[in-house]
Amino acid sequence: MLFLTGAEIRRCLAPDAALAAIEQALAIQEEGEYTSPDRLHMNCGGDGDTLLLMPCLTREALSTKLVSVFPRNSDHGRPVIDGLVVLSDPRTGEIQALMDGKTVTALRTGAVTGVSIRHLAPKGAETLGLVGCGVQAFDQARHACAAHPLRRLLLYGRSKERRDLLLERLTQELPGIEVRGADSIEAMMDQSQVVITATTAREPVLPDDPTLFEGKHCIAMGSFEAGVREYPDAVFERVAGVWVDTPLAMEESGELATPLERGLIDREQVETLGALIARGGSPDRGEHGTTFFKSVGTALFDLQAAKSIHERARELGLGIELDS
Repeated sequence: MLFLTGAEIRRCLAPDAALAAIEQALAIQEEGEYTSPDRLHMNCGGDGDTLLLMPCLTREALSTKLVSVFPRNSDHGRPVIDGLVVLSDPRTGEIQALMDGKTVTALRTGAVTGVSIRHLAPKGAETLGLVGCGVQAFDQARHACAAHPLRRLLLYGRSKERRDLLLERLTQELPGIEVRGADSIEAMMDQSQVVITATTAREPVLPDDPTLFEGKHCIAMGSFEAGVREYPDAVFERVAGVWVDTPLAMEESGELATPLERGLIDREQVETLGALIARGGSPDRGEHGTTFFKSVGTALFDLQAAKSIHERARELGLGIELDS
């Protein structure tokens, strides 16, 4: 079996390849050509500490991801997300590769955001506002820029030190794109046509002002628990349609479960991103021009990313062969 480090995984899965893997995963999901039970959540204590187990099977691959999410780790300089992805032969069950789970997660999560921007963002969008400068932020911005011709990134986070480190890293990674910090969330919202929240917040981080959401594509990436939200009620006063990476997002995340329960949106307004792509249609932007996308991730995304990574690693001769 092949063991791949985070650095090797990044060499194997460039943003364009990651976007292609996620679009293929969305197509497989719409066709129903896969098997994946609901992911197992195990509470590991207070403040959202969680262990997740995510298996998936297609005709071409079998994968299992074991991932931990410990939000308080960020206060001590430790990774919030950690874990392992196991890729196996679907015919024999033999393990083909072990991969650093936090890197696979970061890349496929960033790619999901990028695919949503590709299909839902206003065509003339030039500025991305990113709330949250933690572990997800770099790949969120990187894949967003690979998916759409953005010209400007505005960063907002609780920690000025983390924001400045991210700003420096993105400036080096994305030459030709202006990257700067935002003085306030309101200023960021006012100047952005695409807004991403990628935080560990358990309550809304954006102002409850519906006018701030007009003409924007809004992406919620952080919440994956019932009752937890990054966006306020105000955004749902402006959306005509809502898109999800998987229907499970309507139950698993408070981002949509709470608005649905309170009647702020109807289930008829919610569609999978894969369904939109499959029919080749344009999103319903409504009278306010606002679109909303919620991702909770699926094991199918991990599988397709891991499959692409493994194939490329073999081509490049990367990784360490382990005795089974």
